[in-house]
Amino acid sequence: MHQEYLKAFADKAASDVRILGTWLEGSFAKGTADRYSDIDIHLLVAEENKETFQHGLESWLSDIQPLVLFKDTFPGQMMTCITTAGLRVDVWLHTGNTIILERTKVHLLSAAEGCIQFKESCSDKTPKDVSSTLNQHFNEFWRVLAILPTVLGREEHIAGFMGTTFVVMSLTEVLIIGSGKQRDRGVKNINAFVPQVLRKEIEDASTMQSLNREGIAKAHLRLTAIMQRYGPDIAKEHGVVYPLTLEKAVLNYISRELQILGLSDCLDALHRL
Repeated sequence: MHQEYLKAFADKAASDVRILGTWLEGSFAKGTADRYSDIDIHLLVAEENKETFQHGLESWLSDIQPLVLFKDTFPGQMMTCITTAGLRVDVWLHTGNTIILERTKVHLLSAAEGCIQFKESCSDKTPKDVSSTLNQHFNEFWRVLAILPTVLGREEHIAGFMGTTFVVMSLTEVLIIGSGKQRDRGVKNINAFVPQVLRKEIEDASTMQSLNREGIAKAHLRLTAIMQRYGPDIAKEHGVVYPLTLEKAVLNYISRELQILGLSDCLDALHRL
């Protein structure tokens, strides 16, 4: 399905004199795409043609495969589309007569002569600021967890379920850094970057028997126990101070409130209190 769409797209682009170049980025450029991947297509259009081309882009794309969604996500830069076949396609517009691309990050579909130039990958790029990223996710994890008594006390079960998702997001980002693997794919690709045993533990913790106060509390606190066990070592490995004071303050507050709510048994899920 993807390849048929890409061929039709490439053929149409090649026949449109306003388009100077077409290429793929993301998973289809890296060779990691599967049947569930979305498509990131980039177009180079001459400046004088951009306005008219952009104005008719929805119709242009619909000729390839009818659309059920066309959203100007980043105005003038990127359109998010869904076709009637369920394909998710992001179309990026670039303007100018030439563009310089990094060869290893793109897959060229078509190009007018001289319009696309390549540079090789730089091996001496500044490494990602892992310390800052870890601090961000540690703080976000404990900030979200501190909301637990609020959603339990108000019996906001839907909000509590949503909170579990945000806790999982920060926890998995910390564990991915701890695994030593740099994630080179999007947020829908976690399995390859979190050790299987921890992934199973997160999945089990996130599976609540029922959407009630006890289930939400246990899910949060089982996830918290994973952070407690692995967070400090990951922080130490990367020269970051683990926020133990923040952890203690949040858990003391949660402990007090859960006892008032009659949920003190849930605290047994913690690694430490």
